[in-house]
Amino acid sequence: MPKDPSTKPSLRNQQWKKGDPIPPPPDKLQQCQFWLPRKLRYCQLIAKKTNRFCGEHMVAANEENIEEGQRRVPCPFDPSHSVIQKDLDIHKTKCNARPRSPEQHYALNVNTTLPLSTEELAFQQGILSHKELKSQPWIANIHLNELPKPDLDALIGKVQAAYDAHVPSPISKRVLSHPAIVTDGKSSKLIRHLHQQSSLLGHMRDCGMLDDKSACFVEFGAGKGELSGHLKEALQEENGEATYVLIDRKNVRNKYDKILLGKSAQTSIVQRVMIDIKDLHLGKIKSLLTDQEKKKKPVVCLSKHLCGSATDITLKCLMNYVDEEKAAGNSCPVNGIIIALCCHQMCRYEMYPNTNYLERIGLSKLEFDQLCKMTSWAICGRRNVTDDLEQEHALLLEDEKEDDNGGHYSGRHHEDREKIGYQCKRVLDAGRLDYLEQHGFKVHLVYYVDPTSTLENCALIALPQLD
Repeated sequence: MPKDPSTKPSLRNQQWKKGDPIPPPPDKLQQCQFWLPRKLRYCQLIAKKTNRFCGEHMVAANEENIEEGQRRVPCPFDPSHSVIQKDLDIHKTKCNARPRSPEQHYALNVNTTLPLSTEELAFQQGILSHKELKSQPWIANIHLNELPKPDLDALIGKVQAAYDAHVPSPISKRVLSHPAIVTDGKSSKLIRHLHQQSSLLGHMRDCGMLDDKSACFVEFGAGKGELSGHLKEALQEENGEATYVLIDRKNVRNKYDKILLGKSAQTSIVQRVMIDIKDLHLGKIKSLLTDQEKKKKPVVCLSKHLCGSATDITLKCLMNYVDEEKAAGNSCPVNGIIIALCCHQMCRYEMYPNTNYLERIGLSKLEFDQLCKMTSWAICGRRNVTDDLEQEHALLLEDEKEDDNGGHYSGRHHEDREKIGYQCKRVLDAGRLDYLEQHGFKVHLVYYVDPTSTLENCALIALPQLD
């Protein structure tokens, strides 16, 4: 049946861009009138009859006539939420984002390669999520469109030379699946994420990472822990043999922790660690210990879309643990690593684990930052983000748009820029492979899903080499 032409179109289908006039507020009774630029729509929560905004967005109404003490103010620990001013003192004692006493596995900046810059330390004091990627200063300060063309061409030449010399070629494409994940009846938005998770589990199975049910499966950047939830199904536990450690620096809702515990009489061990990976001393995690106290469980690392430098500090964290155990006379404690790589533009020079590699290919710190920015060429011209889950990984760059005549400051067509962008990504990944190989791992890259599922479709897989 054809739609009524008088039906009001949704805001999501309108071509609203930053700087354009904001559409008229909704006429739905008591709907919040706060405009959400990232979602291209108004907030859909309910406001009181006397207010224009819902409780979460009452901060925006502070200029209006509100009784003293009833104003909403941003939480000092996490500005992404707010609280009524008169309740602020009580809220600060209960807020999930409040500072807590360091646990034994906390070690400040233990997984950074170089001391962090003053700029980064100041920025980290206010960042509690990855949602506002465009605000990060090291991205905003690099303008490739202002680089003289000879300098840009020279940088691209370095990238191409490093790609030819260090990137394993060709990188195979193996799209696998695992019966633990069923996509029938799922929404189209979720199916592609399930395809990614299914392929990752398929690769874990083929590499033997699922053979030992008694291992400790550590999910970095775990979020809700959905990937670990599917992993539990793949392991087919019967008596809670596995241990799950979920690492993320922010608290989330709808966690999979109870699912991971299982329903058998003997539940699995589940530990959620809320910490920045750069500060994680993995060897001090309590759940790694077996019943014999001094003996530790083998570790299997997994992650789906670990943004930029989060991958780098994860690899540093794991190799620090490997070095620590080997120095104590033990064998390699890590049985496998699988990370779906993501957002190379977020890499930081001080956190990259293999600066010796960067020196060998002739990249300075400034050129490294420029190369990271250039990785966006691989996706910025093709990404059409309609899914909120994918928006957190999107970087839409104003200075990467072509002019009205279809030209680009680099003088290169879109296909050439896309190829260079992918070369930049793989050059960074090659340094990661080299770093892991130095620590005794056999490593390879694989395109684990089709680009139609995600443009960030490359995974790093590492297994310890047998002595």
